[in-house]
Formats: sequence, structure tokens, C-alpha cells
Amino acid sequence: MSVPPDSPASPPRWIAPWLAASPAMYLLSPLALLALPYLRTLPQPVLWILGFYALSQQLPALFSPEPLLASATALVRTALMFGLIGVGVALKDSQRLRPLAIGVAIIYATALIFSVAGGNDFLISRLTHPYMTPIALGLAGAFGIWTALFIQGHLLWRVPLGLAAIGILLLSGSRGPLAAALVGCMAGLIVRRGRKTALALLLGAVVLLGGFYVGDRLGISAVSRLGSADTTGRDIVWYNTLTVIQSEPWSGVGSYRLGKYLAPPSESCPVVTTLVDNTGCPEWIEKLGSPWLIAHNLTLQQLAETGPLGLLGLFVLLGSIGAAALTTRNSLAVAVLSGLLAATITDNTLLVPTPFFGEVFWVVAGMQLLHMPVLKASAGWLGAGLGAVLSTPLFANALIMTPHLTQREQITLLIAPNSNVSQKQYTAFVQLNAPSGQYRAALHSCNSYCKPLETLSFEISESISPLLTFKVFLPLQEEQTLELRLLPGRSSLHIQPLSIKRWTVRQRL
Repeated sequence: MSVPPDSPASPPRWIAPWLAASPAMYLLSPLALLALPYLRTLPQPVLWILGFYALSQQLPALFSPEPLLASATALVRTALMFGLIGVGVALKDSQRLRPLAIGVAIIYATALIFSVAGGNDFLISRLTHPYMTPIALGLAGAFGIWTALFIQGHLLWRVPLGLAAIGILLLSGSRGPLAAALVGCMAGLIVRRGRKTALALLLGAVVLLGGFYVGDRLGISAVSRLGSADTTGRDIVWYNTLTVIQSEPWSGVGSYRLGKYLAPPSESCPVVTTLVDNTGCPEWIEKLGSPWLIAHNLTLQQLAETGPLGLLGLFVLLGSIGAAALTTRNSLAVAVLSGLLAATITDNTLLVPTPFFGEVFWVVAGMQLLHMPVLKASAGWLGAGLGAVLSTPLFANALIMTPHLTQREQITLLIAPNSNVSQKQYTAFVQLNAPSGQYRAALHSCNSYCKPLETLSFEISESISPLLTFKVFLPLQEEQTLELRLLPGRSSLHIQPLSIKRWTVRQRL
């Protein structure tokens, strides 16, 4: 494939239909590798930055627990990212992202048809889709809002798209995408500074707030949960990820490998369970682990997978993209980049492949890097600033502390065997004494790192909890430490437990 000329009117013909189809058919993402030759048109300083990023991913992989596999997965992720950046270089102009509107419109229609056909009651459940999570639907709504506001085109299609996007965003019940949409809209408005854009944003905000008010009054659960600050169990995931980081602090465990460490032992075939029957899991699937079981935070994910060097490489790249975006001052690009980055505080929206949103980020990043002829000091400052903001859970819990049981929270009864037969269910009974309120009890298996086993939610009304019964399958290890963590009923950015109880279990393998 030849390198494209400098003319902005020469993107390859396959990109437009690929953009239109990729949101609804995200298995097409690897086609972006065809755009790798376009990287040669990037300024020399940008090529050095990309080279440093690639090196920062490969070097830690060589010292990880699975060096060959980690090196291969790091190469796959880097190649796909660079291919997507190449697509952005080929497109040059963010206005050429218009075909993506077709894809997100298909997502909207598919989600609504699937939900209605399935008898989905929007009063008690969130919008559903055949193969997308509510978070992915929410981000599709956010992108539709950014497109309606900041892309050029006739109002006859932009207004319906924007209204549909707001509806999808509300019905998805996803708070991260809602925050991303708001951050992106504000950032895009700051860049554009136009009266028409400000008016459109104001009207959109009125519609969004009106929809939230009406949905909350009607008792639509998806809309009501948008006002909640609960992190829906992410504090447990962050804790387990921190233990993985502590087990491999310098090299990480490898790209796409974190899910293997976060998956419960009961998930014998975590990737494609429909491919197997009761006889077991194909070895090649079991080897993959759970690549899409994520840390729900960009910094924790990168530290766990590639260590400090890999994290540095990522933030150098992100800082350079931010500095280039400040130079181009393109409202749609700034909205997409800032919104998706904001979402990485509680999710991982930059990992690829994804249901389109990670791909859009790196495509837009390529458009910005094309306009960065020299390295700028602002790139370093932006990278450091992004690192600080996106590392909120890490800074909130810099060290995993081990608090002692207090007089306010005590385990009054623990019936837990110290031995178990391998591959047989392990049962433990627990009763706690604590002030009245909502609580969670999370059981983990810990050696060099902790794996989740089971989390039970319960209420204490008169100082004594109900009898909690844990029935779990333990990892295949001769000896392991079980850790019971008492947590508040509502999860937050803070992951420290109210109390911890540990005991050792030996297994007959």
C-alpha cells in the first residue's frame, strides 16, 4: 500500500464504509492494520514518541510471568493502536468521522428493538443490546451527542441523532458515559466558542435534565441510578488489581493478561462459554483467560499489565496527543478525547479492540498527532496532569492497609474448615457484629495476589448480622490464605475495608 499524498482529499475508499459499519460490527476493528503505512507521514518527533511507547510495552513483557505470550499480546495491542492512529492520519480531518453516525444510529435502533422485543420493562431494567453492555450503549449515546453538536451537516439529521443519543444515554443508566458526555461537551464548547454551539449545548442540557427529571419521577430505574455515586463494586476490583500490581510491581503481568488474575476460580471457561459443554473448556480458550475482565481504571490497568515503564509510555503518548489537540483546537476532536479520557477513571475506554469507542479515540488521536511538528513542553505537563487525574483510585488508596478489627465491627462467629478436598465446594459460615446499616462481605483467596471468590450484601438492624453462608470453589493450590473483608454497603472510590479476617486453608489436590 502506497503512502498517501499530502492532499486532504485522499483517504482510502475502504475507510468510510469501515467507519459506518464498525460500531455495529466491531469485529472489523483489525482492518485498521491496513493503515499502518500512513504512519510514515507523521512528523519525526511523533514517530519517536510512538517508538518509545512500543518499547515501553515490549520491555516489561519480557520480564513478566509469561514473557512469550505477553510479548505477543503487547505487539498485537500496539499494532492495532498504531493502525487506528494511521486511519486518523489518512482521514486528517475530524469531519470525515461523519459515517460513524450511521453506525451509532444502527446501535440505537438495535438496542431499542432488542429491548422491546424481549419485553424489557424500562421501569425496572436498563436498555439492553444483543452484544453490548449498558456502558457501551451509554458511550454510543455520548458520541451521538458530540457528533450532533460539533460535526458539520444539515440539522435534519443532526437534531434527531442528538435527541436519540440523549434518550439512549439516559436509558443506558451508565454514569461514566454521562460524565464523559458532559466533559466532552464542555471541552468542545470551550474550543469552539460559538453562539450557535453554546445555544445548542444549552438546549441539549435542558433536554437532558428534563429527561432525567421525568425519568426519575416515573421511577425509571436506569434514569434514577444516574444520580447515584455508588461505584457498583469497583472498589473490590481495584483492591484485587492492587494486589496483582504488588505481586509483579516492575514488569506487570502482560497486556490482556490481567483478567486471568481477576477472574474467580469458578470461571473455568471465561471467554466463550457457549463453545463448550459440561465436559470442560478447550485448552486454547482457557489459556486466553479473561482478556476483557478489566480493572475499571486506566492507571491501575496499565500498571498491572506493563508496570511503571508501560504506564510512563502511555502517559507520554497521551500527553503528546493532548498537546497536539490544543494546537489544532478542533471541537469534535477535543470533545471525543477529553470525554473518553474522563471515562477511564472508572472504566477502560482506551483498550482496543472495543465496541467502537476505543477505536474512535485512537483514530482521533492520529488526526491530532499529524499536526504536531515539534515536541512541546506542554506534552510533558499534560501527561503528568492526566496521570494525576486518571489515577484517582490509586491516589485515594496509595497503600493497601490492613486495619485491625475494632470494637465497632467484630466477627462474632466464623465456622471455616482449615482443609478442603480439591475441586469440591468450600463452605464457610460467618456472623458479624456492627452498627446498623448496609454492608458487604467479600471473600478472597490470597497468596501473592488476591482473587475474588464471593461477595454477599446484607443488612444489620440490631447490631448482629444474619448468618452469612459462603459456598465457593477454591483455586487449585495446596495452601492459600482466605481473606474476609467487611465493606460498607455502598462502594466508593475508597477501597479500605472496615475490617479484615484471614485464615489458612490447605487442600488435598
